Amino acid sequence: MAKTGNAESLGTAEGAVLGRASHALHADPPILDDTWAVLLLGPESQARARDPEYSANAIEREGFDPGPVFALNVGSLRYAEDEVERAVRDGVDQYVILGAGFDTFALRRGDLCDRLRVYEVDHPDVQALKRERIALADATPDVMPTFVPIDFETTSLGEGLEATAFEPKRRCVVSWMNTIPYLTESATEASLRELVARMAPASRLVLNYACDVPFTDEQLGYLKTLQGMVKQSGEPLRSRWKPEAFEALLDDVGFSIIEHLTEQDLSRRYFEGRADGLKPGVPARLITAAPRS
Repeated sequence: MAKTGNAESLGTAEGAVLGRASHALHADPPILDDTWAVLLLGPESQARARDPEYSANAIEREGFDPGPVFALNVGSLRYAEDEVERAVRDGVDQYVILGAGFDTFALRRGDLCDRLRVYEVDHPDVQALKRERIALADATPDVMPTFVPIDFETTSLGEGLEATAFEPKRRCVVSWMNTIPYLTESATEASLRELVARMAPASRLVLNYACDVPFTDEQLGYLKTLQGMVKQSGEPLRSRWKPEAFEALLDDVGFSIIEHLTEQDLSRRYFEGRADGLKPGVPARLITAAPRS
């Protein structure tokens, strides 16, 4: 199955935006107020997202609770967005979103995009469907991003960026959230090398990755179920990194780590005191890094 899904099953792009749409419409408060998410959904998915019962009964859907992994994903996007806001205040005017999927930053953040050019890098099929959904939406995007169509496993990230107006000599902020686990280690390394070569000094990279750490029995069972579900959908999880190995990779390709957080750190930053109990429950790591000058 392609990343865009089919008539019987959602792809990861639409599945992720469905979760964000439902969360934005019904959570109090939402971690990320993704006001455009529901507009990128097909009619059936829109109906699901707008139904409060769909959100309330999420734990019962297909016998699987998506909350622990959804919280990690939406919390990571919030973490990235906070860094983008900081970067814009500091004068950065280029933002690259790797594995953008149905990201809505450019569509809804006109308050920042009047000073920021946004580049979305992802699979051509996903981008084609996203363009269709934007054209059909009953709203006008604040800004249209520059689409950079590549397959991370087969296409050079550098070549993709070079075909756009992206300026390597100008500072940028880059986010790479919720997609590295779907890539091979070699594709991740190749993209990081291409990226660091095109980032000016004082730029920033924020990313997350699935980490290979000791699991509880409950976590192990949950992850096995999750892996089976995504494999069945045609998009298997391909990589899990030991934290020290990922740090070594970043150092080797030319990045200096500024911050390396756990899912518990993410939970303390964004999820404490929530009445709905939503919090990250999947082992993962988040990193902010900068290219070495």
